[in-house]
Amino acid sequence: MSNVVSSWPPVPGSYVVGDPNSPVAVCTLTTERLMGQLATFPGVAISGMVYTANLGIQRIIVNITSNPAIRFLLVCGRDSQLFKPGQSIVSLAENGVNDEKRIIGATGHEPFLQTITSEQIGQFRKQIEVVDWTGEEDPEALKKRISELSARSPGPFSSEMGDLNPEAETFSIIRPGGQRDPLIYDPKGYFVISIDSEKGEIVLKHYLTDHTPAQEMRGRGATSMLLGLLRDGLVTQLSHAGYLGEELAKAQVALQFGLRYDQDRLLRPKDATTNIAVESPTQPSKSQSPAPAPAATQVASKMPKIPLTLKQFLEAQVGTKADFALSVAKLTGDRTLEGAFLEMDETELFSAYHKTSQPVIVSWNQTSKMIMGQENEIQAGALIRVYGTMMSQNAVKAEQVIILTKAARILP
Repeated sequence: MSNVVSSWPPVPGSYVVGDPNSPVAVCTLTTERLMGQLATFPGVAISGMVYTANLGIQRIIVNITSNPAIRFLLVCGRDSQLFKPGQSIVSLAENGVNDEKRIIGATGHEPFLQTITSEQIGQFRKQIEVVDWTGEEDPEALKKRISELSARSPGPFSSEMGDLNPEAETFSIIRPGGQRDPLIYDPKGYFVISIDSEKGEIVLKHYLTDHTPAQEMRGRGATSMLLGLLRDGLVTQLSHAGYLGEELAKAQVALQFGLRYDQDRLLRPKDATTNIAVESPTQPSKSQSPAPAPAATQVASKMPKIPLTLKQFLEAQVGTKADFALSVAKLTGDRTLEGAFLEMDETELFSAYHKTSQPVIVSWNQTSKMIMGQENEIQAGALIRVYGTMMSQNAVKAEQVIILTKAARILP
């Protein structure tokens, strides 16, 4: 028997490693429930799933050819009707690839093996006997077949070309980040997303830029709902579409696993307490939010309610986070202002505020984020929303400043 190094398999994927020195690899296609169980059977080196006839098969080839102990690939489980990786694996073993590295005879979607060499493909076809049991999902029948294959193993494969070390895929490095365009500039308006747990539905409400209710959509799948918005032309910004896709996916996960969903917030257990935040011209995207706590169960204690009431603001401890609205009275120095605390009107969420007599001092620096406007718009009479750290009872160091002057108003 060969002695496979501990770093095998070299390529990550959806698989469970059994005994690396065993001769049988099992591909359960799209049947996930078989993967772990089959990996425990004697004779199995690795048991994994595959969804596509390109990258998925390429990873199978690399992992198998890097382990000469493997001599059989047993294909079982349900094949994908679109990608047909099972049919493609069988075709690869029988026919190989053409000059364009398309699997000859494969009938699935895009059966091209572009990122591996012809030598690796050739070794795979020489080293492996593919056993096509596509559709079989009976563990006992598969266990018997694995035992039969293991018993007739010819021993470790000896390649005339030696070890074919897989070359790592190379990518150009790009960095995450950027800023979503302010929603106030999307002529189609904004969306408020919630979930109806009793009906098992995601609820998406569309508002025009003047906050007038427009449309409502209900569904259970994030993809179909986003496609419906794009179909009806209700999203005009790519960054806005990406944001909605993320939020709808979170809502779908919350429904599936019984979690609490609040828009623009991390998913959390239902007993966690926080106010609901909605997407509106005053609400920053998740990418603009402060770094989340490392565990979802810590969110309630580390994230303040949005926005704070005056009572909550006055009770906030030095060093904690505060999120509140403010009417700017005057600039008192370089990146420092004085203003009056604002309380949000309960009948016009995020668009109307009441002024209080509570003075607040806010300071910021060059690293503070300016959202929905520029720093030069922070002037007397401006309406802003501040997220930052309490420095004293009425002084806050801002991490984010959202310019609301054109998006909200102060009620008389």
